Amino acid sequence: MIETREYQDGDMEYVRLNPFQDEVKAYPEMIVPENSYTCVYNGEIVAVGGIRVFREGFGEAWVILTKQSRKDGIFGLIACRAIENKLNELIDGLKMCRVEANVRADFGKALRFTEAIGFKRDCERKNFFPGGVSAILYSKVNDEYI
Repeated sequence: MIETREYQDGDMEYVRLNPFQDEVKAYPEMIVPENSYTCVYNGEIVAVGGIRVFREGFGEAWVILTKQSRKDGIFGLIACRAIENKLNELIDGLKMCRVEANVRADFGKALRFTEAIGFKRDCERKNFFPGGVSAILYSKVNDEYI
């Protein structure tokens, strides 16, 4: 079973040392915002993420996976559902009408994951990430809170 808990000091350091994708190690230091959570499986961090609120009703979802999340099969589905459930809980709790996510265009598994948890592709953002990598902008719109 995957446990979802509030983000704690040291979680991001673990992610940086054990990223799913090595490119994360070169990212500039990130200040982890409020509304951030950590997914843990068998005592190991699987993912850190949350929603950064920019203004009332609008924010950005972010998730950084660790090597522990590489497991395929049923574990991958369980991790995906745990992350989706927590993001949906945050969207409802924060009454978000639009949540965006920027996903590395060269990270196919993350693109499929983002679509699997209900985000819709909006556009490509050229040279968005370090090293000139483009991002695919996704969004999840909730008309209930407009």
